[in-house]
Amino acid sequence: MLVPQHNPYLYQHQQKAVDKRFSLLCWNIHKENLNPDFQHRLHELLRTHHSDFLLFQEYKMPKHTPQELQKFSYAMGANMQTKEYTYGLLTASTCGFHATKIALTHKKEFIISTRKSTLLTSHFFDNGAPLYLVNMHGINFVPAKLFNDELEKIRQLLHAYEGAMIVSGDFNNWNKKRMKMLEAFQETLGLSKAMVEERHHIKQVFSKPIDHIFYRGLKLISSKAINTKNISDHNPIHAVFQKL
Repeated sequence: MLVPQHNPYLYQHQQKAVDKRFSLLCWNIHKENLNPDFQHRLHELLRTHHSDFLLFQEYKMPKHTPQELQKFSYAMGANMQTKEYTYGLLTASTCGFHATKIALTHKKEFIISTRKSTLLTSHFFDNGAPLYLVNMHGINFVPAKLFNDELEKIRQLLHAYEGAMIVSGDFNNWNKKRMKMLEAFQETLGLSKAMVEERHHIKQVFSKPIDHIFYRGLKLISSKAINTKNISDHNPIHAVFQKL
């Protein structure tokens, strides 16, 4: 079981349990969340695609006026800060957070010299069974071996947790070597890959999709990539799951 730790970017709105059937939206939003056009598009998107969880990569949080996300509680996994903003992963939920854990890559990316983060959060169903959500942004601009080393560190972290799990995000698996490494990561954790409808809307680099949803201990009801017409350089993936 994930042990509660202090997270300065944890905002609890409510503590309700996860419904037996629930939905999530995974999206690399390219730091656009403060843009009014993005906020309008997200509002419309959530109106047509109900989401109990939001898993954002590249979120931009003002330091002095932290955001409230309507009915959502949220936690951040920061990987970069300036005087005005904190950047990183954000997982938002209509359910309560039991605990959160942040893992930063050991290596920094070449060129931009930043680390990538992984945010692990735990939630509970009505019967007390845990649901683990893993929001990931894979390291980029490093050799394949370092990419694999960082995946292995996350695999070792997640190996300790049993039960229903979703691992989702932007994995930066843009060549054959990285794809095979990600497949090995998936297999060793007993994860299935969500087969996404309208997959041509998923962000691709060198003709390789880099946004994915993996899961275990759950039934996938549906998953679909949604064209948001260039609000971000990625499109969101919406998925509906049911507890086994």
